[in-house]
Amino acid sequence: MKKLVLMLILASIGFVYAQEPWADAYNDNHSTDTTADEIINNEPITISTITGTNDTSTPDDTPEMDMTISAETYYTEFSRKITIPLWYRFRDFGVSASIPFYLAKEEPMSGEALSGVGDISLGFSYGKYLEKQNMYLDFNFTAKMPTGDPEAETEVDGTTYTIPLGTDTWDFTGAASAYYFMDDFTFKGNLVYTMNGEYVDATSDIEIDRGDNFLFVAGADYRWQYRLVFGINANYGIHSAQTLDGVEGIDKMVFMDIKPVVKYQISLFEFVVGAKIPLSTDLPDDSWNEGNRNMAFFLRTNYKLF
Repeated sequence: MKKLVLMLILASIGFVYAQEPWADAYNDNHSTDTTADEIINNEPITISTITGTNDTSTPDDTPEMDMTISAETYYTEFSRKITIPLWYRFRDFGVSASIPFYLAKEEPMSGEALSGVGDISLGFSYGKYLEKQNMYLDFNFTAKMPTGDPEAETEVDGTTYTIPLGTDTWDFTGAASAYYFMDDFTFKGNLVYTMNGEYVDATSDIEIDRGDNFLFVAGADYRWQYRLVFGINANYGIHSAQTLDGVEGIDKMVFMDIKPVVKYQISLFEFVVGAKIPLSTDLPDDSWNEGNRNMAFFLRTNYKLF
């Protein structure tokens, strides 16, 4: 009975607000895998060393270890956040951490917003440069921890609004990436799969599986000058439908995006500016939300500590 009531509520909300920003906000969240974005946006440290030369082999002065700290601001219509990624590499192995902080996350119908720490991720990677093939291969495993408050609330004029800052689930992501170097071009491809966890809804005691994510990315960078790089990625993603107590929902999503970026390097700093532009959003015919999503913009600064 609880399951039926909850599904009817969800369907009713979707019907009433099908033309409202609520559907856009839901679809933005449904198609966004923050861990996948972090893996794709954070290219292995070794890549910048290889592409910074015109040589066809790894430079002799490549250090055995290096560490980079970054700050990224990410802006969409309903969310503004800062993420602090950290990477440390020793030879072919690397570890990473990503700490997100929401400057403002909005509840789309009321416009109310909250700030706070989101879900923190920890990762491990292995990368290998294949000199004869002029390629670099990278394999990554990342765990996202439920550190953000999934029941964060704000009260305005006696009305309480829930604005979750986390998913309340342990999510695990595996990724395989390949980079091919040809003169001033770097061609790249990424396969990313995220197994999202399950949680129990606090009000109904219903177990909800958030559905898994698959993402394929193909792209290229062009080094116009030594310090200036233009790039573009094409993303194809699938977010499987959520399930409520084992009953599959109707919110499966297939989507495509493009992500143009510009990178500029000054000494030990690298600045990256870009956007994620939705091209298509396909939902089942009986889906209770529209296929609309919003653009996202990001600005990133990488600093090489050593």
